[in-house]
Amino acid sequence: MTTLTKEQEQILDELFGPRTQTPEVCPPARAPDLLSTWLGLSGADLRQQLQALLAGKDGVERQVLAWLQRNPLDAAFEFLGGASLAFYLAEKDTNPRVKSYVDAFYYIATCASVGYADIYAATQAGRAVAALVMIVGPSITARATDRPA
Repeated sequence: MTTLTKEQEQILDELFGPRTQTPEVCPPARAPDLLSTWLGLSGADLRQQLQALLAGKDGVERQVLAWLQRNPLDAAFEFLGGASLAFYLAEKDTNPRVKSYVDAFYYIATCASVGYADIYAATQAGRAVAALVMIVGPSITARATDRPA
């Protein structure tokens, strides 16, 4: 820290007026983290919400499995329909081969069975939906086509 001479203090007082008190040094404001900037919540808030979501996961999982066992064919069609809608929304403006919901349903239905189609995912979101269908789809389809016990 530099100190001023009496002459320098007098010149400053003439230019800006006398100082009534010495300025307090405030600590610099903490910059918001990336999550606060983009999502509007802090890392601690996000962690708390994820923990609450994971705490309720078991109940949701039991409900989904019970519904799947009661209505396997409905579950298969609703899963394929929902996945087709998600794929269509992800690909409609990017993928020239996805012009309608039917195109998306065709691709998703083949992903759940043989895995071949002349349509393919062009976006990351579309690839994620397709991967989920390729993993979960065959088991749901198998459950739907099983003979009742």
